[in-house]
Amino acid sequence: MPRLAHLVLGVAALGVGARANAADASDASDAGTDVDAGAVDIASSGPRVRGDVLRPSGASGRLRACSFRHPLCVHARAPGAGAAPVDLLGTLASAERAWDTATGALELPPPDADPGTGAYDIYLVPRPTVAARTVMSERDVRSALDRASAFTLLDARLGGCARDRAVAQELLRAVVLRLAPAMDEGSARAQTSAMAELVAPCAAVDASLFLSHPERALVDSWPEAPADVGARFGDGAGLAYTWLDATFAAEPGGVLRALWALSPTVTPSGAWRWHNEPDSFDVLRASFKDAVSTGSTIDDLLRELSVARAVRGDTKIDWTIDWPTKARRLSSPHSGVAPTGTSIVAIRRTGAGNETALRLELEWETHAKMRWAVVKLDAAGRELGHLPIPTTDKATSTQISIVDLGAVATVLVVGTNCGDSAYPFDPDDEVWEPHGWLLTIAPE
Repeated sequence: MPRLAHLVLGVAALGVGARANAADASDASDAGTDVDAGAVDIASSGPRVRGDVLRPSGASGRLRACSFRHPLCVHARAPGAGAAPVDLLGTLASAERAWDTATGALELPPPDADPGTGAYDIYLVPRPTVAARTVMSERDVRSALDRASAFTLLDARLGGCARDRAVAQELLRAVVLRLAPAMDEGSARAQTSAMAELVAPCAAVDASLFLSHPERALVDSWPEAPADVGARFGDGAGLAYTWLDATFAAEPGGVLRALWALSPTVTPSGAWRWHNEPDSFDVLRASFKDAVSTGSTIDDLLRELSVARAVRGDTKIDWTIDWPTKARRLSSPHSGVAPTGTSIVAIRRTGAGNETALRLELEWETHAKMRWAVVKLDAAGRELGHLPIPTTDKATSTQISIVDLGAVATVLVVGTNCGDSAYPFDPDDEVWEPHGWLLTIAPE
């Protein structure tokens, strides 16, 4: 892919960063403190510049282990109050391995060291709400582009592969805060989850929440739910970026590195929120023109992603029905499909003859830019092929007849909401309006 090869070249300019010398980190207590959220932002669409958790503070009864090779320290309370020395050393070893892989094979810059501690700090905390969380520490006011340091809060109970995976993902989140601190949390969580699969592939990711809610936006952080729910969904959404990288990148991590390198932002000094423009979807929109086929856009990319989600076999299906003997109408079974979300209908060829064909008529709400595809599966669930259903940006209906079904056991109808035709999808929008659809199926 020449376009992607061009993108990957842009990463090299950001691949080298100044390394701060490891220094004594300030001691701290385990519990992060909430920042007063009473202030109201009036300017920007991005996440808040100052995070909602402060760096732990306090100096008594502390354990600390620092790397001799990197500006990196791990902190915990005294033994018996959260973590043992072996936990610090194990976490430090995990972080050093992740650092070496990220800055070596993946050619990423390291996290910025905090100006106060001189290191990227990881704090082991007992029973946090979210198993691992990385928070912006200080904005680099000297940089012409947005840039920030970070620290991580990590569940002290984690060990083995689970700890390796969590440490790798949070270190990568700190890298993102250096390169693109204005990135929305949903995008950052999903993208670092995908990249962590390359750094620490030993632990399986719990993608069940993402797979059971294909109708929600890819970068949905579930603000209405507890924080751990959004984190779980974001981790699972890494599957989308893993597919994107595996399908289009010239080398592992190439698409993700390009997304981070090509979305630098400039936020005015003193702003309360980051100015997240360009965001990751702006980069995809500009970079993936003609990537799927001649004349294709990001909408075609999202449709192909939805097809890939559908053929996995473990993504939730909205309807599963047998071959119709007469016309039948189905509707979206939930409140609708959010932008970048997916709907799937499975039609089994139970009782259908070899010469049968199928007529599909689709309708959807105004302001929903829907893209559809038909996927043919064999008896083992393997894809035999898929066919986009023609439509236009402002259309609210389309139709197609499906033939040549001799070896087909199941037909999947896959729909994707690509957003409003008048406004490109923005991950920083406060509300992503879902839209419903109607599907009429008839034998021919």
